[in-house]
Amino acid sequence: MKLTLVASLCSVLSLSAMASNYQHESGLDFQWGDVEQADLQRYDMSHRYYLTPVQINVAAPLAEAAFLGRNSSVYGNYLRGTLKEEGIKQSFSSWRIGGEYMDGNHDFYVGFDFESINRSSERSALTRLGYFMESDWLLTLDINHSRPDGMGTRTEFGFSTKRLMRLPTGDHLNVEASYRDLRSTSRNAYSFGGDYYFGKTLSLGLMYDWRSKNIISQDRDSFTVRGQWFPMPNLALRAEASFDSFETGEDVYTLGASYRF
Repeated sequence: MKLTLVASLCSVLSLSAMASNYQHESGLDFQWGDVEQADLQRYDMSHRYYLTPVQINVAAPLAEAAFLGRNSSVYGNYLRGTLKEEGIKQSFSSWRIGGEYMDGNHDFYVGFDFESINRSSERSALTRLGYFMESDWLLTLDINHSRPDGMGTRTEFGFSTKRLMRLPTGDHLNVEASYRDLRSTSRNAYSFGGDYYFGKTLSLGLMYDWRSKNIISQDRDSFTVRGQWFPMPNLALRAEASFDSFETGEDVYTLGASYRF
């Protein structure tokens, strides 16, 4: 009986390892840490559906298959967590929906994301209008329209870019950067970083974020170290550590996994 179970498990793993495409991707993340002197714990569940099957590129990282294949998709996300401070626990939850449109027959890109915080009037919508400068280089105009709880609406503009570069060693380097004009605070938000892919299945990345009135004088800084590993082509395990604002010493950690089918 035990040999039969082991053989069945090996068969399932073998079929998974041979998977060449997928249309669904489900994920679950757990996050904990300190935020504004409160203990944070939260769960993040998500599912993405690709309108056409995503083909795995034999020469590129598994994590970037949909980006390189320009596969359009829609997704949904539900988040639930707690904040505990001085013995008082407060629960919160939110949901998001969105999607991306891109196609190999042209170089245009459109992305949309809408988020709502439950039990409040807070809403935000992000629209991204972009163009592929090259097959692996995307540049977008970002329009963020938000309504904080108990406040009026505001619209902020920015830019973002993403490029996946193949290195002479055969590895890949993913570079990302963004800028946003924070109209409500007279400051700007910047982000820069990327991921180094060791072959197709393993990556290690670093992101650096800051806000300031100009590029040089920094007001709030944070950096994130992240990594991802595909033990099988359809299973991803990831970990992340964010050290948010050197002034407060806030630390947030994340462990997660996603499954493609």
